[in-house]
Amino acid sequence: MNKKMRGAVLLPLIGLNLGWFVFMSAAFVGLFESDGYYSGPMGDVYVEGTEIRPSTYLFLAGIALFSILASIAHRSADHEYVEAGEGDRAARAAFRFATLAVIVGLVSGAIFAIAVFITSFSSYGTEPTLVGRLLGVYLPIVLATALVVLVMLRATVFRKSAPAVGDDGPKLSPQKKALIWGFTLPIIATAVAIIFGIVVWDIQNQTLATWVWVVIQALIAFGIIGGTSFAVKARVGVAHVEKPKVVSAGAIGAVNLNFVLSIIFGAVVTLMSFTMGLAAIDTLRAPFGQTPSANSIRQNVDLDWLGTEVLPSYLLLVLVSVAVFFTITLRHAKSAEKKIAQPIDPAADQAHTI
Repeated sequence: MNKKMRGAVLLPLIGLNLGWFVFMSAAFVGLFESDGYYSGPMGDVYVEGTEIRPSTYLFLAGIALFSILASIAHRSADHEYVEAGEGDRAARAAFRFATLAVIVGLVSGAIFAIAVFITSFSSYGTEPTLVGRLLGVYLPIVLATALVVLVMLRATVFRKSAPAVGDDGPKLSPQKKALIWGFTLPIIATAVAIIFGIVVWDIQNQTLATWVWVVIQALIAFGIIGGTSFAVKARVGVAHVEKPKVVSAGAIGAVNLNFVLSIIFGAVVTLMSFTMGLAAIDTLRAPFGQTPSANSIRQNVDLDWLGTEVLPSYLLLVLVSVAVFFTITLRHAKSAEKKIAQPIDPAADQAHTI
């Protein structure tokens, strides 16, 4: 294993160790950040909580440090792997390790954004402020999204050993543009949906109507469907090229990414649909666990209940059905690809003309 290969293995490890110290610093700083209450002699006492938390940015800095070093190692290992060939086990091992490190960085960034989203529903004992929301919630989510997109594109589309077919100097080919959108559109759409949910939560005095969840999941579904469509275009665009192996792998990776996202999306939203539907029915329950009477059911079952509880719950299931359908059909739409990939036989073409 040469120097560059060793460096590709070492860089993620360095990032991991540095990230550990940053995480410990974040946890220490978090000790001085109020959670909105403390346990006193007379019980829990609520105080004004901390909206803008330095520990949040420190956690993000630790993830970014590891992810960026892993991305640099991945690019270096990629060069060595291509130059050494698939038979070089050392180069392959270094490349796989760097790839694993990049995946861990991407997953960590995604988990961080989701964690910020979930914790944003806590008011910390006081009404949230605009500045507190912008700097304490929205900005960390945007930065985490930008980090995930940057690392993902560096590891896939912008690999120096995998130039997009048809590139002319600094210009991007239509295939590479489609590939970029195939990877990034689901991530961007999810970030927009998360921020939208938090904004509505604040506007509606810290409540979320069921209809809002329909809009949020619709945005995510749009990102997955659009990403799949762009990824398929990128995959089809390389079919007629003589040596599309590396680029095609990137396009197929984008298709597979959206396929996995569609599975996760389908499972989560289906569970949400059933859970919200059952919760809507549960609102008809009589007080103190008594059996509801026909009269009490008639009083509770009205247009408002149907429109705000039952209908949006079912629309979530419709939404996931449509999203999964289009994702699968786009993924397996090979007719255009086969048509492009089929070479033209000059002799046959001339005979056909005669």
